[in-house]
This record gives sequence, structure tokens and C-alpha cells, in this order.
Amino acid sequence: MVNIENWDWESEQKTLAEPAKWKDQFEDVWEPYVSPDGEKIASIVKIGEGEFNICVNGNTWEEPFEKMWYSRFAPDGRLTALASRDAEWTMAVDGQPWDESYEYIWDTKFSVDGKVIVAVVKHNDAYAISVNGKAWECPVALHSIASHEVSPDGNTVAAIAQTVPLGQADLEGFLKGTWSVVVNGKPWEKNFVNVYGLAISNDGMRVASEYRAAICDYGIVVNGASWNEKFGCTWEPVFHPIMSDEVTAPVRQGGQWFLATNGRIIWDRGFPSLLYQTYSPDGRRIAASVAKSFAKWTIAVDGKPWNMTFGECVLRPCFSPDGRRVAAIAKDSGNWLFVLDGKVLGGGFDNIWPPVFTPDGSRAICKVEKNGKYRIAVDGQIRGSEYEFLWDPVISPDGTKVLIKGVEDGKYYRRVIPPDRI
Repeated sequence: MVNIENWDWESEQKTLAEPAKWKDQFEDVWEPYVSPDGEKIASIVKIGEGEFNICVNGNTWEEPFEKMWYSRFAPDGRLTALASRDAEWTMAVDGQPWDESYEYIWDTKFSVDGKVIVAVVKHNDAYAISVNGKAWECPVALHSIASHEVSPDGNTVAAIAQTVPLGQADLEGFLKGTWSVVVNGKPWEKNFVNVYGLAISNDGMRVASEYRAAICDYGIVVNGASWNEKFGCTWEPVFHPIMSDEVTAPVRQGGQWFLATNGRIIWDRGFPSLLYQTYSPDGRRIAASVAKSFAKWTIAVDGKPWNMTFGECVLRPCFSPDGRRVAAIAKDSGNWLFVLDGKVLGGGFDNIWPPVFTPDGSRAICKVEKNGKYRIAVDGQIRGSEYEFLWDPVISPDGTKVLIKGVEDGKYYRRVIPPDRI
């Protein structure tokens, strides 16, 4: 894990670049991204016909590419982009392309510390996962890849893949199952009609997914072994944060959705809808977005729903570090609302991003959008400057400071501010 204690928490403000001026330097400037520590801001830029580069704090990489897209910073601060030369694609990391190249490459993901970089690739009509520039060598051809995940330590990479070819209108072959899970290049023995919702345990030792074995026959499979129980439908499984042998998923039974762990129903009531189940950091509590009835969405914590409901949706719940408080983002009557422990804080917004809590759970801080401008909100109350671009705030390990990264009046600022002074 990246040690954020080593970031600069002492400099109150740095002006690191003027992205507004980049439009005068280049033919085109794409959406900007910032490094996790806030020290760098970067955009893909077009420097000429068939020439693209990345501008980082006003300076471009040494060599341009024919095409570039999907620039992302790794957790360790390295800048990645998908880049093309001579009609082949690869990953460029801080300007250096991987040795291998492919017909296509997409969906970059990282380990928690950023040392492992993963993407889906296609080459010679076969699909694979490339890990730090080395594509899987699978014992069977992969005919498609639907999604992939990386374990926190980067040692386990799993993908949902089609391992059996399927001809047009081959219903019999479809029902026999053509999809499976491939872990570090090795497919599971079983194939299924469909596979969805991939998850990897925090220790990287187990992989789970939901599957469809027949038209209305769904279940959860862990390391290739299916739960004994089958259901009318399932949603994405999640692992317990500490006990990796526990897998929890929403399951549909008797016209209602329930929460099940290892196949056993754990909540004493069902709901018309249930999704986004989330464990507290210590694994002792679990919350999920539920519908009490049509257009009445809320959060249920340990099976008990909040009294307040919302007409359009409620997104994934978020626990405070100590597990005592639960926040969620809800939408009602066209407005996005910040909800904490079942109560709306502040007014409505055009958009809200997931909050971060101080270590003691006393403050919840998030990025919001209002009237085309981005602001920081503390416990639902707008604070501080307006920004043209703004990234998620980061709270210092001791909870005394907040790192704010944003573009204001065309300049990119990195600010470190105590929560009560935002």
C-alpha cells in the first residue's frame, strides 16, 4: 500500500501548472488527471497530425505516439497511457512503452501499491491479460474477456473469459456453457452459460463470481466450486474484508432479494431490490442499498433499513473507518443528496462523489458539483473555493489535514487545509 504519510502535508499551497495555457500550446487538450499525491497534473495533448503526447505539469514526454487514450496515474504516482505506434497498441508508463504490443489494449487497472499494472489485450484474434507488459500464456484460447480484477497485492489477476468458441445460433453450445474464470492465466475447469460480478479476496487467495447455469438458475462460485444453493437470480459477490472464506451476495428467492453468506440467508427479511452490499472495515457490519417498495430506496444496515427513502436511487454505502457511521449518495426529484446515518445533510447538488471520513468518523468530506462548478462539501455543507476541475479530497493519516487538488482560474493548485478551515 502507498504510504501517504510520506506525502507533503506541510506545504499549505502549491501552484504546479497552468492548464488553461496548454490550449494555446497544443492543437487539442484532453481531460486532465492528477497524481494521487497531487504533485502532478497531466493531459493527453495533440501536437500535430498523427502525433499525440502527454503534458505533465507543462512538460511533454520525450517521444510522441500516433494515438493515445485512457491516461491514468498509478497509486505510486507513475503515469500510464494506452499508446499506438506503427498501428499497434501498448502501454506507456512515464513515457516508456512496454516491450509487447497488441492489436488492442484497454481497461487499465492497478494493484494497491501501483507496482502491478494490468490491462486487457487482443492479439492474433485471441484475448489475454497483460501484467506489467507480459501477456498471459493460457492453455486454451480466450475468445473474449468481459471483465477483470486485480488483488490488492497484485499477485492474483482474474478475468471473466469465453473459453469455448460458439458459432452463430448455436443454442445447444450456448446452454452447455462457454464462459469461465481465468486466474493468473489458468481457467477453471467448469464452464457456465454466463459469468458476472468478479471479486478477489483481500489476501488474493480466493476468487468469486456469480454464474448462470441455466435460463433461470443462478449461483455463486468460489475458486471453481459452486455454492450448493441455487437461486432465481444473484448479484455481485463480495468477500469479507478479514475472513476470506466468507462470500456475501444478494440472491433472489420467492420474489424477494435477500443477503446470503456462503449460501445461507443472513438477513431476516427480503426486499424488492438489494445491491451494493458493503462491509465495514472490521467486517462486523454490513450495509446495502435496498428498495422498501417501488421508488422507495434507502440503506439497510445489518438488515435494518433507514426510515428515510428516496425516489430515484441510492448508491453504494460507505462506512466510517471505525464502522460506526454510514454515508450514502441518494437521488430524489432530480437532486443528488448526501445522506449520513439516515439523515440528509445540506441541500441538493447536481452531482456528488463518494465521501471520505476523518479517522474518528466525525467529518465526512466529498466533492460536489453545483451550477457547473466543483466544490468541497463537509458534512453536506459547501465550503471553500469554486473549481473548474476538482479531484477527490484525501485526508491525512492523523485526520488533521485535507489534501485538495483542483484547477481554479486556469491554474492547478495543491492545497493542504485543516478540515475546519476549508
